Amino acid sequence: MDEQNELRTKLRAVGMELFRRDGLRFTMQQAAEAIHISKKTIYAVYPSKEALLLDMVDDAFARIHARKQSIIDGPGTLSDKLRAVIIALPEEYTALDLQQMDLLDEKYPQVAARVRQQLETGWEPTLALLEQAMNEGVLRRVSLPVLQRMISASIEDFLADRTLEQQGISYTQALDEMISILWEGITVQ
Repeated sequence: MDEQNELRTKLRAVGMELFRRDGLRFTMQQAAEAIHISKKTIYAVYPSKEALLLDMVDDAFARIHARKQSIIDGPGTLSDKLRAVIIALPEEYTALDLQQMDLLDEKYPQVAARVRQQLETGWEPTLALLEQAMNEGVLRRVSLPVLQRMISASIEDFLADRTLEQQGISYTQALDEMISILWEGITVQ
């Protein structure tokens, strides 16, 4: 890895850490201080805070897609893989606090647009797995676009609203419960 890519990797990591702690209020100066470089050095790699935020979003979603692909390619039943793929969540994803989408829209509209785009794309492997499950009789035939929207909307809502967290339900627990409800329904068997 060349020096500039190594610096980008460090800056993305520190950016995520600062974002978790301070939200969008973190500064490039804080990022520079955290890894003991000058702010000028950061701007040689990222011309703006928005450029860093865009790279952080792309990296977080690339990790999510890689995790999903490794689940699909790995061992396990079709049902287990589907559950795991839908709730696949690297730690970085939870830092993408969608409560801040309004602020992102206002201050960093390109970043907000990228987050929305990323939430809506990359579904092909998951949809192919769902189609396979329906063809093999693991799942009943349903509208994949409707199912995709239901899952996407749930994920966005869980990230944007901290009500469940205030009730002691973590994001991961909420996703797992959502999948259980989708898989098993709400009727008593």
